[in-house]
Amino acid sequence: MLVTRDFVTDANENLRSAVGTLADEAQTGQVRQFGPLTAACAGVPAPIFNRVFVFDTPPISKLSAAVAWMAERDVPFWVTVTEPVVEEVTNHRADLDLVTAAEQPGIAMASLDEIPSRDSVAEIAAVTDPDERDAFSTVTASAFEWSLDVVEQVDQAALAADDVRLFLGRVDGHPAASGLLIQSGHVAGVYSVGVVEEFRRRGIGEAMSWEVLRAGREAG
Repeated sequence: MLVTRDFVTDANENLRSAVGTLADEAQTGQVRQFGPLTAACAGVPAPIFNRVFVFDTPPISKLSAAVAWMAERDVPFWVTVTEPVVEEVTNHRADLDLVTAAEQPGIAMASLDEIPSRDSVAEIAAVTDPDERDAFSTVTASAFEWSLDVVEQVDQAALAADDVRLFLGRVDGHPAASGLLIQSGHVAGVYSVGVVEEFRRRGIGEAMSWEVLRAGREAG
């Protein structure tokens, strides 16, 4: 039997699960439902971790309530909207005191049959203890120019979650790259692949992406 999957829906649901999982585990995090809308707030001053997800045409009263609730958290946040409801939400942008931000592209892979063999200057392994988590946080903060305090809070939440795995890459023992695997159902989401500037342009980011994908495949 031929099974057709909607990879865009899979990717969107994985993103919603990813942010929701981190918000659930974060010390200052909260997740609320407003009808069909999910509002997930990790409570840190970085909008990527605080979002209202709008995947279907929302009742405007629910969208307004979700935005108001998020605004009360007193942290920057995004309203993440997918086609075909972008235009409708945009029409209410002024009423909700929102501004248009950049698009966030994603990539969906239908098959993980062809994962290249490990061949990198970096040694990549899963993070399993607090010391490695500290190195992971330092690398991630440097690679994305995020506040170390914010990253540490999110990484602590990630380690506490069952469906999240952190990966750290080292070059000659020096922490150089980071990557994140977040699973939802049978979908493996790859997030936050970053490389410290001095180690860039050596194929380490690509190797990290494949390593996280390999872990997702091994998890089923």
